[in-house]
Amino acid sequence: MNKLLLYSLIVIHFIVILLLIITPPLVIIMEPFWVSIPICIWVMHLMFSPVLVCPATIWENRLRRKLKMPEIKTFFYHYFIVPICKFFMWIKRQYKK
Repeated sequence: MNKLLLYSLIVIHFIVILLLIITPPLVIIMEPFWVSIPICIWVMHLMFSPVLVCPATIWENRLRRKLKMPEIKTFFYHYFIVPICKFFMWIKRQYKK
């Protein structure tokens, strides 16, 4: 049951992050600049602030503890940055051969 909750939370968190990534370009295109600039700044602050801790990340870490899995520091870094870095390192190794 906890594993199902963990994976459901991860999927929902992915959807929210993707919506946060899609929002700034759409707002810039569809709204005047005095509306779009504050919204874009707010979204970027939510995404990259080291001060703010996302409640979903806290919930995920609680579920991970219950399942005896390692905790994550930030969702974006764990699920986006690390896999991209690993992919580029893999490509680099393929070209060295």
